[in-house]
Amino acid sequence: MKVGLLRVQGALVALPVDVLREVVPLPERFDALPTAAPGLVGAVLLRETVLPVLDLAALTGTTDGTASPAAAMGVVVLVHDGRALGVLVDSVHDVVTLDPAALQPVAAGERRLFTAAFVRPGTGEVGSLLDPAAVFGVPGVLAMTSAPDPEGGPPAGTGTGLDPAHLVVRCTSAGGAGDVLLAIDVADVQTTLPSLSPRPSQLSSSWCLGVTDHGDVRLPVVDPLALLGLPPADRSTSWQALLVRSERGLLALVFAEALDIVRVAPSARSTAPPSRGLAAGVVRDVARLPQGPAFVLDVAALLADPEVSALTSLNTGPGAAAPAGEVTGQVTAVPRHDPVVLFRARGTVTAPLDQVDGVVPFPAAPVPWIGGSSDLGALVTDTDVVPLLDLSELLGRGRLADPTAGVVLLVRPPADDPDGPPRRVGLVVEELCDIERPVWREALDEAAAEERAPLVRTGSATGPLLACVDLHALAEPFVRVSRTATAPSRGPELWHAVTRD
Repeated sequence: MKVGLLRVQGALVALPVDVLREVVPLPERFDALPTAAPGLVGAVLLRETVLPVLDLAALTGTTDGTASPAAAMGVVVLVHDGRALGVLVDSVHDVVTLDPAALQPVAAGERRLFTAAFVRPGTGEVGSLLDPAAVFGVPGVLAMTSAPDPEGGPPAGTGTGLDPAHLVVRCTSAGGAGDVLLAIDVADVQTTLPSLSPRPSQLSSSWCLGVTDHGDVRLPVVDPLALLGLPPADRSTSWQALLVRSERGLLALVFAEALDIVRVAPSARSTAPPSRGLAAGVVRDVARLPQGPAFVLDVAALLADPEVSALTSLNTGPGAAAPAGEVTGQVTAVPRHDPVVLFRARGTVTAPLDQVDGVVPFPAAPVPWIGGSSDLGALVTDTDVVPLLDLSELLGRGRLADPTAGVVLLVRPPADDPDGPPRRVGLVVEELCDIERPVWREALDEAAAEERAPLVRTGSATGPLLACVDLHALAEPFVRVSRTATAPSRGPELWHAVTRD
């Protein structure tokens, strides 16, 4: 079951999401009501509707009733059976899924407000599940009739319309392009993160903002505005995120503010205009809400997109080994991967260790590379002459500041002729960092592997995601060049060997 998590006088409280309507700031004062009831602090005027407000802590005896309501953060609006009521809260956390079988029922009593205890996923904190019917049934508490749908549908939150509850969020676009509202079915929301600061990673792109940690899982962070072809999110503002799950893993969608949880009547929906790209299948329609028009996202269609689906498969988690192919939580863990060498080439990169034939310092006096295209020259060894190449430049990262201060990875691609002479290329990097065995490696199909290097995680579950480049593929074209250069097609061979004094 989907529940919203609140905190009341320090205690963790959960409510079914279908009764949560919105969160409003704490007013400067509460107006008096012509009634007395345990925990009733007064009323606020919310969009021309009088909303009674209840202090759960005073009602349950958590406080002696003398604590000031001003200590609360805000008021959560609850709607149940067509009636509305406000509850004081310290803070609002996120939306999570609780397993009904894991709930621990509370013994019945005369004034039982909480029906069960639960353990919060990811943190292990104990919380209590609040019974909406019991709250609205407190003697003497006035609950106002909730406003009907403006198009004549059933009152929002009653459940009689059988329309799924949607979480409405506001996204702020960069460059003054204005705000965009998105509506997501709460059944598709795994949880929400109240604050988010994505870290750059190899995944970063025009719409992937980097990665973030959630519990023991690191997952990609996506800008839904850029994904839909809209002006991207304003990076100068603070972000929250909602997590959605595919069969392959989790994805974080950033937004600026959560506005409401609403049920949108069919009569309040308009068909989305024709669009191109991903938006054509992801924007289901436009909901006409009091806050403004909101794009209703089809999360299943979003996660079915090949590029988005590939991102969700990049969740990485605990380094604990599991049998090959066994799924542990959100991650498919494989106990052992072939070792990789870590080195720096304008950023940390990895490569399969078995592709490195040796590591040597940059030569003090390299010879010119005859017929080659690099100004770094060539390294003369006991067996061959090795052309030197700037690996950072090959990877499109720009040239190294001082290649002569670096080290050379000797790479021998598979030979076309096993009986022919050895042909190696020297790839110059800034420094050699380490040799490790990855705790996770991305599995790419052939088409994806042609576009980019697979990602690996080394060291631990909290280590960074690093590209694992194919040194053989990078070196092989230059091996062919060295062959034609050392054996010109015109006339007799001009070069037989390079000698050293």
